[in-house]
Amino acid sequence: MDTSNGKDIQPKGGRSLVKCVVCGEIFDSSLENCPVCGVGREFFVPYEEEKVEYKKNTDEVFVILGNGAAGISAAEAIRERNGTASILMISNEAVLSYNRPMLTKALSTLEDAKEIAIHEEGWYLQNKIQNLLSTQIEGIDTEQKQVILADQTRIKYDKCIYALGAECFIPPFSGSDKPQVIAIRNMADVDKIREMKPDVKNVVVIGGGVLGLEAAWEMSKSANVTVLEVADKLMVRQLDDAAGALIGEIIQGVGISFGINAKIVEITGDEAVSGVELESGEIYPADLVIISCGVRANTGIASQAGIAVDRGVLVNEKMETSIKDIYACGDCAVYNGVNYAIWPQAIEMGRVAGANAAGDSLEYEQVPAALTFEGMNTALYAAGDNGKRQDQLYQSIEYKDEEKKLYEKYYFLKEKLVGAILIGDTSKMVAINDAIKEGTTYQEMRKR
Repeated sequence: MDTSNGKDIQPKGGRSLVKCVVCGEIFDSSLENCPVCGVGREFFVPYEEEKVEYKKNTDEVFVILGNGAAGISAAEAIRERNGTASILMISNEAVLSYNRPMLTKALSTLEDAKEIAIHEEGWYLQNKIQNLLSTQIEGIDTEQKQVILADQTRIKYDKCIYALGAECFIPPFSGSDKPQVIAIRNMADVDKIREMKPDVKNVVVIGGGVLGLEAAWEMSKSANVTVLEVADKLMVRQLDDAAGALIGEIIQGVGISFGINAKIVEITGDEAVSGVELESGEIYPADLVIISCGVRANTGIASQAGIAVDRGVLVNEKMETSIKDIYACGDCAVYNGVNYAIWPQAIEMGRVAGANAAGDSLEYEQVPAALTFEGMNTALYAAGDNGKRQDQLYQSIEYKDEEKKLYEKYYFLKEKLVGAILIGDTSKMVAINDAIKEGTTYQEMRKR
């Protein structure tokens, strides 16, 4: 039995499990670090495995489009309930499912997808889950219940799970099509950067969110790095003004330059990238440009098949789409108008989609939005509503130590905790995560 990352579909045999409060991953308590996001034991909480009551073995064929977090979670949920059905995962990537958050977190050292694999190859054989890799999907024939591949091969399904994820958004800057402009979304992107690295002296990262800052920190270990953010502060959707300013100070303190309100007009250079030019005329030298400007759901195949889409594939609480026997989950799916495109959400959506496709009856509960960052000699945690709703009157509690670069901020609505920001010391993260869920009152938080 493969236990290299603490997960298997076979009976756990009394093994003790923990859950990472950073990314939501569940794994064996013997591991020192989370296999998905890399944080240590201080961010683990005990987890009691939910017993699967529903069991039904059939000869159905389940075809899963995509092998990211949502796809593998769906496959696990199906096999937990159905021991005899055929499960086929189709991906355009050349490698088995891996922990995508580690792409930017380990950018400076990562050499092979096997280092961050969710499961070893033997696990798929043991659980009779087939992978069709390096395969492009062209369409879905919903009437014949067939998936159509690029070579016109047709694969029959009884249930189809659409888990094609999202692609990085590349703003239409002039020069953004140059080979030295890379958005880190898959292992192939990391491979490109690794090959280029010996010749890279200057890097510009466009986008000051978590993934952009993780990439900037990793690249700063071998090159000069500048972060450019189009908004008026870093992590504009998650941090308040004071927190954004403090992160800026921390970035500069480790030798990384950054600019806000950066209106980029061109990525310069003839055959290769030479710099990034702003509307002001200022040019930042660059041998490599990393784009981190958010993602866009892969909805093209769904839309062509007649499946209802908006900003993503529309699903109900069971992850059912508008077409019978087709489910959607992960970064490509939208439930109640929301998709945060975060790992915990993809895992939970995939679990619900797979379970219901197998015949169970689960309902998806929205995963709270939260982010973490570790690097640049600091740590950050931001969760919930941090004063972003203009129509609401918030209460807040703030603690700040400029010298030590420490910051705590708690936001309340109607006396209940709804959001928090921790910078420098995130040791309270587990407790704060629980406090937000419980709606701890303003007075109770003041006593802590």
